[in-house]
Amino acid sequence: MIGSIDDFNWQWDILNENIPVADFVCAKNEHHFERFLKDSALLYQKERLAVTYVILVENKIIAYYTLANDKITMNDEEKNFWNRLTRKISNNKRRSSYPALKLCQLAVDDNYVANGFGKQIITQVVFLALEFKVGCRFVTVDALPEAESFYQIMGFVRLSDKPNPKNGTIPMYFDLGRISTD
Repeated sequence: MIGSIDDFNWQWDILNENIPVADFVCAKNEHHFERFLKDSALLYQKERLAVTYVILVENKIIAYYTLANDKITMNDEEKNFWNRLTRKISNNKRRSSYPALKLCQLAVDDNYVANGFGKQIITQVVFLALEFKVGCRFVTVDALPEAESFYQIMGFVRLSDKPNPKNGTIPMYFDLGRISTD
């Protein structure tokens, strides 16, 4: 369904047992995102490890994202990235780690890709990170290599030269300090 996000009557909600997940289809990454939504998302919420937000059109999930707490910790092997990351933080406030909000999952149903829902989700995540009114300087994501350019367009920067050796994802961050909240 190629169109624009404005072409749909959509709404946000937090995933709960009353929202049907069976019809969500996302073939990316060997259906990982689809399986997470159907098999794990509510369990993560029950254990208070993460929260999944959904975008609904006519009570059907067409996109979702999952958030958890995170932190960025200095890696001695990649000081150039750490220096770039901390450059805009005053010297007396610099630390060896910084609080962050982790975008653990972001998926759009295959039938709704390229409609602007991914961009809307990033905008919502940044808004939530700012509105939580807690110490949170960054939004982090472990991007799939094929999604790196999307995250760069949305303002994320690589945290490392090297992909994660465990899963091949690319660690990235968005600096909330760039946004004026005055």
